[in-house]
Amino acid sequence: MKALTRTLFITLSVVVSTVANANDASTRVDALLAQDWQKNGLQPNPPASDEVFVRRIYLDIAGRIPTMQETREFLDSADKEKRSKLIDRLLDSDGYNQRMFHFWADLLRVQSRANGGQGEMTSKPYLEHVKRRIRENMPYDQFVRELLTAQGKVWDNPAIGYYMRDLGMPLDNLANTTRVFLGTRIECAQCHNHPFDKWTQMQFYQMAAFTYPLETNFTGIAAQDEALAMRRAAEKKPDGKNATRWMGTIFENLGDFVRYSKVQALPTRLLKLPHDYKYEDAKPFDVIAPATMLGHSVKCEPTAQTTKAFADWMTSPENPRFTKVIANRLWKQVFGLGLIEPVDELMDNTVAMNPELMKHLEQLVISLRYDLKAYQRVLFNTRAYQGEVTSRELTAGETYHFTGPLLRRMSAEQIYDSFVTLIHPTPDLPRRHGIDADMAAKLNYKGKLSDALDLLSAQEIFDGSIKASLAYDAQADRSSVLKDQYTAAQKAKDKPLMEKLNLDIRRLSFDARTGIHDHVVVPAVARLYTKKTGKPAPPPIPVAKPTFEELKKAGQQRAYIDVPGYEIGKSIADEEKGAEEARETVFRDEAKRFGITDIDAYLKARRSHVREWPRAADLDSPAPRGHYLREFGQSDRDLIDNANSEASMPQALVLMNSELFQAITQRYTQLQLNLAAAKYPDDQMDAVYLTLLSRKPTSAERAAWTKARQSGLDQIEDLIHALINTQQFIFAQ
Repeated sequence: MKALTRTLFITLSVVVSTVANANDASTRVDALLAQDWQKNGLQPNPPASDEVFVRRIYLDIAGRIPTMQETREFLDSADKEKRSKLIDRLLDSDGYNQRMFHFWADLLRVQSRANGGQGEMTSKPYLEHVKRRIRENMPYDQFVRELLTAQGKVWDNPAIGYYMRDLGMPLDNLANTTRVFLGTRIECAQCHNHPFDKWTQMQFYQMAAFTYPLETNFTGIAAQDEALAMRRAAEKKPDGKNATRWMGTIFENLGDFVRYSKVQALPTRLLKLPHDYKYEDAKPFDVIAPATMLGHSVKCEPTAQTTKAFADWMTSPENPRFTKVIANRLWKQVFGLGLIEPVDELMDNTVAMNPELMKHLEQLVISLRYDLKAYQRVLFNTRAYQGEVTSRELTAGETYHFTGPLLRRMSAEQIYDSFVTLIHPTPDLPRRHGIDADMAAKLNYKGKLSDALDLLSAQEIFDGSIKASLAYDAQADRSSVLKDQYTAAQKAKDKPLMEKLNLDIRRLSFDARTGIHDHVVVPAVARLYTKKTGKPAPPPIPVAKPTFEELKKAGQQRAYIDVPGYEIGKSIADEEKGAEEARETVFRDEAKRFGITDIDAYLKARRSHVREWPRAADLDSPAPRGHYLREFGQSDRDLIDNANSEASMPQALVLMNSELFQAITQRYTQLQLNLAAAKYPDDQMDAVYLTLLSRKPTSAERAAWTKARQSGLDQIEDLIHALINTQQFIFAQ
């Protein structure tokens, strides 16, 4: 198989290796389109003007409109290669990384607090992992293979977030995997043979058997099962039930250190057919061995390393749908419509709108070794992409011949980030990448305790838990009284008393858990210290009682001896400081460029902009309900590719009546700085149009504004408000 793949790469490399650069590869794409146009008696759309191109390319690559300075630099350039050079520069920008994050976040349903917050410890590292791989431009096949084979603890391998996203739902995860990476909908086959496609329920279960051994809802410590067996044995002894009655609570508290932060393969976890399986090829509850449903056949024993075999099959250039799907998805992102629609409902009888071009694009992706940025560079440099848009609305099922990109409404992130651009003279500011210091501290803390507890035997955990039970016994009666009092206060709606009793209960619970600290966790951390250093552990850190304010928080972290390898280095603080200093340099350069004399006031305003108006990719994923992004149609990232770019009343109301308008017209925003630099009314009008639409106004627009001013709309803010509510602003031409 490796020899065949190598041969395939050599054969297909002719597509790109025989050309000097991306423009030559783009010319080949244009040639295939031209053949289709000639066959259908069509002409390509006229070339787009530089004004249209600069706005479109910033939106499509950087996810925002250009600043007025960026627009003027491009329009004033006489370089014949300025379009391809701008494409290269934007593809290498942080704006591209942010734009691609939204692409993957929508497909992979990346959330900052997945599964109702249960998976927060995994969600945020996974989110940052996806961002890091985009910045590194990891080849697509490697990126997917890494996700599909991810196992371990989140502090060691944040890619496990891919499986944790479908916590406890392995069959749903398989359906999502097939839809995202193979563009194939097989979820219907989970319950019965697919009613509209060829897939059988047996094939669904055979596919699911590859990843089913992965456990995602691990809630305990490594030796918990053995310790529970000891508990059951102890319960049979005289007074055993009384001695072990707190064991479940103790194990649950120990599990808090590792809950929902680990993915592991369990060889004993075998997938069986459901009880109502009704087809003749097997019986209900039969164990199913993994087998692929298309392409070259791959079969495994249920106890084998099935995820690696699955990932290798999935990402192979020989897989008939893997490459086709990503080539088509990115074509749609660039041109507004896929060569195959819908992009995630491929069938054996699916035919691309331009079959020869689709085949060529697949080969192009393979020959580029799945470098998606290089592939996009080819598409953006095509004559077809750089033509005027097709504004005619296509009918359902109509074949489009891609004489130019389609006219499209901006995505939620493009709209929001374009408003951010109206505020920031430099939209892509220096910033630190990666998880923040608080999350890093949590991961180090949890990682240290998890690794420490893994060093204890089941017997040690059992013995320590028996000793810890004494603390629970000591607090049990008092806790029961407090809970009864809380219930009474709740009925009486006495909120001050309820708050006091709640804090008393929390303090009592903290005291009870101290037994776990003393008899299980402290010895475990001491052993980890010795393992790491080869030296005896120092004395344990005494337990500090939480303050009144600390008790109000959801939980309290105890102090444990420092273990080498689990401390938070200075790197995060140093990187944050470095990014802040770099931003200050940018701000001072801005002030110099705009002739700002009150430097302190300007720096204060720009620091406020950074805090209050970050780019969409720097906010929670998705943004909270009610946020501008959600009003503009951002995906909730509960379902695959669930964003909405249709016009809506909430979006219209936000554009007309929200505080966004006040935000972009405040002093020291990019828009206002551009206006302040304009000496005359006509210059101000030019500044508004260049800032919002990347072009100067037409003579008809100048006449319309003159007429409007004569009728009483004589403030430049009136013009700004009118333009941001036009289709010209909201649409990407």
